Amino acid sequence: MSFLVWANIMYNHSDQQEAVIVFDGGKISRQLQYVEFEAVMDGYVPMPDYAGRRAQAVYIRVNSQLKITCCVFFLADFNEQGMISHRWNVPLQQLAEAAASGPDLGAGAIRLACFSQCPMDWQQNNLWDPCMEPGRNSFVLLRKAVASNRLGLIFQAPAAKPTPEPAAVSEQALRRSLKQELAQVMRKRLAQTLKNQRLHIRSLNSQAQLKIDSLKRDHQQRLSTYKTAMQRTEKQQEELQAALTQAQEALSFQQTKVETLREYYENKQHSDTSPASPEGQAAEENFRQQMEARIEQLQQDWQQQLDMKEMELFYRQQREKVLQEELANLHKEHEVILHHGADQLLSRMQDAGISFVAYQVGAGQITLPLERVGEYIQNPQEYAAQECGLDVQAYQLWLDHYHSPYCNALAADGEECGRGVVRVQDPRDFHDGENNRCSEHQHFGARYQITQG
Repeated sequence: MSFLVWANIMYNHSDQQEAVIVFDGGKISRQLQYVEFEAVMDGYVPMPDYAGRRAQAVYIRVNSQLKITCCVFFLADFNEQGMISHRWNVPLQQLAEAAASGPDLGAGAIRLACFSQCPMDWQQNNLWDPCMEPGRNSFVLLRKAVASNRLGLIFQAPAAKPTPEPAAVSEQALRRSLKQELAQVMRKRLAQTLKNQRLHIRSLNSQAQLKIDSLKRDHQQRLSTYKTAMQRTEKQQEELQAALTQAQEALSFQQTKVETLREYYENKQHSDTSPASPEGQAAEENFRQQMEARIEQLQQDWQQQLDMKEMELFYRQQREKVLQEELANLHKEHEVILHHGADQLLSRMQDAGISFVAYQVGAGQITLPLERVGEYIQNPQEYAAQECGLDVQAYQLWLDHYHSPYCNALAADGEECGRGVVRVQDPRDFHDGENNRCSEHQHFGARYQITQG
């Protein structure tokens, strides 16, 4: 007899047994009795298929009718050798004992611990949420896997209990008993359906939040990349601008130097009173031509460099413009993704029977239709003003009075009166110039100055 079979038989003294189901790609890939999983945790048996990966697994408890009574959806970290990582520490049995109720898998509401329903906050990141979509429902897959008993679970047959003799029961009492039992079953079924829906909503919320967080991180990385590229381009543009300015200054200096030399030699020629010899005239003409050629060459060189710098600067400016446009489009795309993600989440919540209720001073509790949630978020005060039948300015005046009920009439020196007045609770009963004035200044209307005697 092998050790695993012996351990399994020894555990049969309990009416429940433990096992671990491993998922891969939303499907069940491995089924282990808990003693087998303990061998993996202790480093005796590797799982090469999961080397260097994080696997999704479920710790379950099964009763003698092969019905699941407890589920803990946990993540298992494997090292490069296919062993459980030494840093991995998830107290599966403690999580199972502290878990809240979940769906009914045939033996009443199970104990359930997952990411959205974690009894230990510090273990939440080590758990995952079951999939509850039709055709991929994790609970359905678990129930079918346990019912087929590929785990080889063996239970001792319970001792036969004597069957009580049926007592004579009247038809009316039987109907009353059946009616009560049916009502109790329906109440339990309704309560279980509500629990399942709440779990499904929490799971959808978690998935949506994880997706939104992933999109935010991706967009933040892309924004950071574009910003870095723009900063690099701006720095290169500044360097090119400085080099262009330096080239212009050098060209101006060379032109000034040439003009100075030309004036010097012209003055020297005019100051020489003796007639020039043919050889001197030829040398002078040759020097003049060389100087003009040199000047022209320098001007061409500097002008060419100047044109190149201007062209580089132009291309840098064009690239900076393209980067700015891409950055603006990225911001718009980010907002659209977040908006659509939020709309899908709100639609699912509404389909699940959840109502959106907000509270605003003066308007009280406001039930928000789904199509107007965005309008409320964009401007809550304007929405509240519409609910009260007022424009935004009138509602704002009442709101200022509600939060600070005092006389706000102005004196000649610009100071407010400041005397306390009776607070108006309903914005529809508020009149500017009357309710926000003391008895002495009510005749002044809206914020007129008080003449000092």
